Amino acid sequence: MLVEWVRTDLGVKYALVHLYEEYKDRNEDQMESYRGRTALLQEELKKGNASLKLSALQPSDDGAYKCLIRSFDWNKPQRAAIIIWVVGHYYSQHCSD
Repeated sequence: MLVEWVRTDLGVKYALVHLYEEYKDRNEDQMESYRGRTALLQEELKKGNASLKLSALQPSDDGAYKCLIRSFDWNKPQRAAIIIWVVGHYYSQHCSD
């Protein structure tokens, strides 16, 4: 199984946010700004939930994401429901002189 989360709005060809392949996280080519902040929940993957958990939210996280899921076990077309929940917020501090 392959689960690949990428950013599609940054103007670069391949903006990897998280890669899970052959039952392991493979984030060697992950964008530096996401290092140590992404996770897929293994138990949820077994249920078909490929949600990306992003911690320590930053203003730069705002944008368009795409998820590609491939399974070599699927012999026929599959149906999927895509639900996007954004939970959490970030704090911005402004300084005035």
